[in-house]
Amino acid sequence: MKEEKRICLDYLRERLQSRIHYQDPDFAFEVLLYGWCKKRKHSTNWLSDVKRRGWLTLAMARDFADYCGYMFV
Repeated sequence: MKEEKRICLDYLRERLQSRIHYQDPDFAFEVLLYGWCKKRKHSTNWLSDVKRRGWLTLAMARDFADYCGYMFV
């Protein structure tokens, strides 16, 4: 996949934190990512793969942003 069509999870976490200011941004991001995964009916294995590779596609990142209620992509 082309690099420009990938959105790094670290970038998503930083952008979310800059808007919401969680006390524990890593934990909050994990909870949101897990909730989004379950809402989209993905397995925990799929989520583990996403975290291991460290990025989402642009479309998935936009969907995650919509789930979080913020447009940060």
